[in-house]
Amino acid sequence: MSKWSKAVKRVFFPRHCYLCGEVIYPHQSVCGNCVHHRPYIYPPICERCGRSKEDCRCGKRHRAFDRCVSPFYHKGVAAQGIYSLKSHGYQDTVEGFVEEMAEVVRREYGGIPFACVTAVPLHKREWRERGFNQAERLGQAVAKRLGLPYATTLTKITLTAPQKELKAVHRSGNLLGVFDVCADVSDKIILLVDDVITTGATLDECAKMLKIFGAAEVYGVTAAATVLSKDED
Repeated sequence: MSKWSKAVKRVFFPRHCYLCGEVIYPHQSVCGNCVHHRPYIYPPICERCGRSKEDCRCGKRHRAFDRCVSPFYHKGVAAQGIYSLKSHGYQDTVEGFVEEMAEVVRREYGGIPFACVTAVPLHKREWRERGFNQAERLGQAVAKRLGLPYATTLTKITLTAPQKELKAVHRSGNLLGVFDVCADVSDKIILLVDDVITTGATLDECAKMLKIFGAAEVYGVTAAATVLSKDED
């Protein structure tokens, strides 16, 4: 693409802040306001759920996934960005979150020899209604940024009630038996991507199925993590 074509593209298709949607300069990914209000999860973090240790509610309980990490808490401008991601799946939004997700993967998982990146799937009806899978878009972009192959390893075979509509105690049961494995994952170390981790039930069920089919280890990364109350997770 020529310099002239790029200039025209910037006029008619300006870059937007991946969190609030504000128009920004081409070299930016986040606006001046959001850059100071991103709710980062700072180390030291829990080596199971990925939240700051002071916010951890997982109690080191057993999970099928080996670890999960996230750059942000699901609140403030990050929650606003996640809403945009789920509603529209804009490339600026995907790339903005992926830059942060890749950074936390390098920091926390550096040295782990991942065989591939995969994502939490949608049921075919959910996909038709939305038109895209935001976790898949994140996963494909994470794989590209980390220089890893992306693989579709899971399918969702049963339509379920949205997890956000259920109490924490009901979330695991809502997902029992709804995922199937559709690729050879034997002995592989897999990076599993989703948009948000709340109780961890979705990642847990996906990781459980991957391990039943032979995966050696499953590590999670999400764009954001919900801050849990004391009676959740």
